Amino acid sequence: MPDEDAEPATVSIRICLEGHANALALNKDHNQIAVAGRSLLKVYAIDNYEFTEVGNMRGKNQNLSYSSNDVAWSTLDSNILATAATNGVVSVWDLSKFGKQKQLHVYNEHERTAHTVTFHTSEPILISGSQDGTIKCFDFRTDKSVNTFFSNSESVRDLKFSPHSQNMFSAVSENGTVQIWDLRKIDKCMVQFTAHSGPIYTCDWHPTRNWLATGSRDKQIKVWNMDARASLEYTIHTIAVVGRVKWRPERTYHIASCALSLSPNLDFVAEDTTNELRVHECFIGCAKELLLSGQKLADLCERNAEVSKKYGKHNATTLWNFIKLFYGSNHFEPPFEHRSSFSNQKNPLNARRALQTASEELGQDLNGDEAPHENVADSEDADDLGGVGQQQPPPTSSVILSETQIISEITFDNFELLRNGFIYVGPADVTKALAFPDTALHHDVQAARPQLDLKVSDHEKSPPPHVPSILKVSHIPPIRMWEPHQFVADALMLQNDVGDVQTALTVLIALGDARNLLPLEDRIIEHWFHTYVDQLQRYELWNEACAVINRAWMRSVRQLNQASTVMHTNCGECGRPLGGNVGWYCDKCRSMQSAKCCVCGLIVRGFYAWCQGCSHGGHIEHLQQYFAKHAKCPKCGHLCAYS
Repeated sequence: MPDEDAEPATVSIRICLEGHANALALNKDHNQIAVAGRSLLKVYAIDNYEFTEVGNMRGKNQNLSYSSNDVAWSTLDSNILATAATNGVVSVWDLSKFGKQKQLHVYNEHERTAHTVTFHTSEPILISGSQDGTIKCFDFRTDKSVNTFFSNSESVRDLKFSPHSQNMFSAVSENGTVQIWDLRKIDKCMVQFTAHSGPIYTCDWHPTRNWLATGSRDKQIKVWNMDARASLEYTIHTIAVVGRVKWRPERTYHIASCALSLSPNLDFVAEDTTNELRVHECFIGCAKELLLSGQKLADLCERNAEVSKKYGKHNATTLWNFIKLFYGSNHFEPPFEHRSSFSNQKNPLNARRALQTASEELGQDLNGDEAPHENVADSEDADDLGGVGQQQPPPTSSVILSETQIISEITFDNFELLRNGFIYVGPADVTKALAFPDTALHHDVQAARPQLDLKVSDHEKSPPPHVPSILKVSHIPPIRMWEPHQFVADALMLQNDVGDVQTALTVLIALGDARNLLPLEDRIIEHWFHTYVDQLQRYELWNEACAVINRAWMRSVRQLNQASTVMHTNCGECGRPLGGNVGWYCDKCRSMQSAKCCVCGLIVRGFYAWCQGCSHGGHIEHLQQYFAKHAKCPKCGHLCAYS
């Protein structure tokens, strides 16, 4: 039997940073992580499923040399870090030292912003790329650069040393080009080719194969085979601008990417596939069974709470029940109507909090002195109370409560106003004064009844034996109704932060017009829509994705269904993307070979199927018959996957 106390195979930990993170780097032992941004530069230890801060190089220093765009960790020394700053400074840090001595070297040789920095895998060499179009090579045992490479481009955005050749590194630029350099040849790059139609922001070498992955603003990740000459192996289309790409170790075909955005959160995930199937089933089941509209909000919440509970999403279940409680029965429409706990009651006898008359007792103050009589009843209230001979209401400008009423009528709305046996709903400053338990009884009454002129000498006298247990309040402001909108907005943000954008967006759609009451920015909601639609499309839940898009109230999201479908194809002969307007005609090969069936050799007229890996295809019927008996492409031997 499995050990119940065994540690879980999947661990996810998170920490919220003080500012936006531009880059992060793991050390060679994978037990420390460096995080860099424009307002932070910290090192965290990863231990016992939590982040522990072990170094803060930025502190309160406002020097722009500490404002970092990139950070890299040396593969030779676990104490050596390097950063690229927004003012062009490249710094080398030694974590084994203290104070200002941690900044081992400061290279101020770039004329503009330094975008990237990286260490050599086996030599004490560091290279950096800048907005000025230059690449600097440093030996961090010296205080000056040893070489300068001129890329002849507008800006160098990323640099990576090749793990397959110790003298070779790649450089990507904002003009969409990729350059391969040799450290020993500074006059000219070895290879240069155009990889994307927009600026390239990132690149990464495959750990085992001679592949180079590039990510661009054109929302594409391309994998290039660099064995002989650069040839495109794969193209991955994303929904956002690609900010970073990284190959997954020990997984040949796994690559990670992130969008070009700033986030104050740091996530670390140790992955395993133990619970992967359950997570997929939960997402697909909720996507198919959650209701977005068609019923009253209370019924929607009840139904969706049951669905969330069915798939083990207990936090989502609680949230749906909360929405049902506060939005299913209440109508929140601005301007809000606020409750007044004891005021604005036209007929005091018919109200929930009945008022008692104490005209005789109010005729005397605490010392027995006579007070002027207050005429409190108007004709309308007198008629409602049954005319002469019945108990008269108190003054319309005051509320009189007996001790019994105070105890019996105390509710959730006003229990914080109870002070030493009195409940006071007067001005806020006086309410605060009554919050101290050492306030004397006659001082409370004096604060509550400012119209009584108590002399200083009266304070020294003892109160009479029969003190009336009543309190008169002359001004009663309305008690504001508690509005759950900020709480709900925070709950939805929390659901998104833990990775459950499905619940966050589904709740927002189900709320209908009530969502306008939530203090959420449109850009955040738009990001939720794009993320959830992308997830649905990845699971091939086309109907569910279309339903979400149709219920969107943002134009940019609704236009997703109106955009035409674009299929990116490559030439089956040379691998070059087919960007022309003449079908399968390749401008480089100047031929229509890609339009021919790889099985029968004839030009396909009608439906055409092809493999996105090798770009060979043909008649659907011929391919079905061929791949019923074979697994590899009949033309190039590629392991094709047709569905």
